Parts: sequence; structure tokens; C-alpha cells
Amino acid sequence: MKKRFYTILTACILYFGLSVTGCGSTFYNGASSGSGASSESLAVPGSRTDKSESYDAGELYSADQAAEEKIAEDADMDSGSESGLGTGTVTNQNQKMIYTYNYSTETKEFDSFYQKVTAKTQELGGYVESSETNGSVSDGINRYAHLTLRIPAEKMEQLTSLLDTESNVTYRSRSSENVTLQYVDMESHIKALRTEQKALLQLLEKAEKLKDIIALQSQLTQVRYEIESYESQLRMYDNLVDYSTIYLDITEVERTTNVTSAHASFFEETADRFSDNLYAVGQWLRMTAIWLISSLPVLLPLAAVLAAAFILIRKRKKGCGLRRKKFMHAKNARLNHENETVHYESIFNETIPDETVPDETVPDETDSE
Repeated sequence: MKKRFYTILTACILYFGLSVTGCGSTFYNGASSGSGASSESLAVPGSRTDKSESYDAGELYSADQAAEEKIAEDADMDSGSESGLGTGTVTNQNQKMIYTYNYSTETKEFDSFYQKVTAKTQELGGYVESSETNGSVSDGINRYAHLTLRIPAEKMEQLTSLLDTESNVTYRSRSSENVTLQYVDMESHIKALRTEQKALLQLLEKAEKLKDIIALQSQLTQVRYEIESYESQLRMYDNLVDYSTIYLDITEVERTTNVTSAHASFFEETADRFSDNLYAVGQWLRMTAIWLISSLPVLLPLAAVLAAAFILIRKRKKGCGLRRKKFMHAKNARLNHENETVHYESIFNETIPDETVPDETVPDETDSE
């Protein structure tokens, strides 16, 4: 009986639990279906309903979900394009490459070569981004210039050919950077943001409540700021891709440096180094001679003053030496005189004996008595 009673009790408990669960799900579904007409406090973006002119949270969620799906689609497109880059389906024309050049040159005709470079830059459709010149011909200092040039990428070879033919190139380098992935990623972000902006503008036209309008305008401001930021970066990339950058150093010299080839023999390299060092020594001697000759108006008076001071000091030292010598001579003479006096006195005392007085005995009074 007890076992049967426990079995019936367990069955009743299970039936009651299943009944409560079914009622709860029915109540939840009914509440969910009725939330669209009652939740006016969440009326931000969404579409109008048939029973009310306000917006609910479900509609806002639908708009956001649509924007997210659009972003996901654009991301899929970007990933497909990126995989195409890896497999070679994208042509070289779609590649976004940034090229940077570094050149160091020497020239004997500084002004002429500088004008040729700037004129060639304008001819190719480029421009001088920055320039700096140091040195002066009047001071005898060789001039030096540092230029930052922006040249159309497809015309850069024409400028490098000019540098090779009109100057002595001592250093050159080229670096490249592929920014295709970053560029495509920014474009996809801009497309998604524009889609979101369009949806927000449509919702703003339908919005009636003040708080909804303020929220939409705030979100629109943020979206516009992000679009402008991405567009600014795209313009920067476009400029760097379309116009390659070359950093050019121009040095004025009287004799160009011998640039030894990588395939030069031992004797050729030795001869070039010996010639360069010999020229450097000759230039040093030349500059030293020029400095000495040009400094004579200053060096001669300075040498005269130094010579006069040396002669004066020498005379004073000589006078002091004579006075000191006379003093020592007089001192020695006095000492000699004193020594001679003592010597003569000792001789005189030795030759003349001392006169001794004989002792006189005094008679004792007791004896006389």
C-alpha cells in the first residue's frame, strides 16, 4: 500500500509541475506579443505599427540587427577580396603600394643642379614638400640641401634617371609598403556607416518624441564623425599611393667621391681609397695654408705682443739674476773676510805665548809669630 501511495504521489507531483511550466510559457508568449503596444518608453528607431504611431524596442532591435547584418556582409566581402589578394585573383592595378626613396648625391654645380631638380619635379606634376639649405659660398663652406619631393609614382623613374646622369649618387634606397588590406577595410567601414546613417535619417524623419530625436541626432553625429575620420585616412592613403616620396640630399663638392662597384677588384678598390685619402690630405694642407695666410692680420700683432712680453720677462729675469749674483758675491766676500780674520787671530795667538805671573806665597801669620 505504501509503495502504491508513493507512486501515485510522485505521478501527481510530475503532472502538477508540467502544468505549471505550460502555463508559464503561455503567459510569457502572451506578454511578449503584447509588449509591442505597451512599451512606448523605448520608442527609439523602428517602423510604425498598425495599432500605434510610436516606436518600440523590438523595432529598434530590428534596425540595429539589419545594420549589423550589413556590416557582416561587407566583412565577408572584404575577407573574400583579401583571400583573392593571397591567391593572385586581384590584379596589380588594385594594389595600394606606397614607395619611399632615399638618395644622397654630390655635385660641383650646386645652383644649376638644384634648379634642374626643382624644375623636373614641377614638370612631372610633383611638388616640393619641404626643403632646407645650409652653407655659404662667401664663407668658403660647401653648401648642403635636403629636399622632400612628392612625385607621381608612375613618373619616379624619370627623376631618378636625372639624378644618376646629373650628379654623383653615393647612396640610394627604396622601400615599399602594401596598404591594400587597410584601404579595403576602411572602405567597408565607410559603406556600413553610410548604411547606418541612412537608416538613422529615415527614423529621424518619423520620430515625434523629443527624447527620440535627441538620441537619433547624437547617434548621427557619432556616425558622421567616424565617416569623416575614415575618409580622411583614405585621402591620406590615396596621396601616399599616387605620389611617391623621395628624400634627397645634395652636397656641393670640389671633387666627387669615387663610388666603388661591388664587383671591383682589390687593386681598383685600393687605388680609389688611396686617391680619396691623398685628396683629403691635400685639402687639409690647403685649408691650413689658407687659414694661416688669411689670419696674418691677426697673428702678426699677436706675435709682436707675445715677443715683447717675452723679451721684457727675460730682461727682468736677467736683472734679478745679476742682483742676486752681486748679493751672493758680497755675502761670500764678507764670509771670506770673517774667515780670514779668525784665521789670523788663531795664528797670532799661537805665535805669542801667554805671560804667566809667578805665584807669590803669602806668609802665614802663625809661622811669623
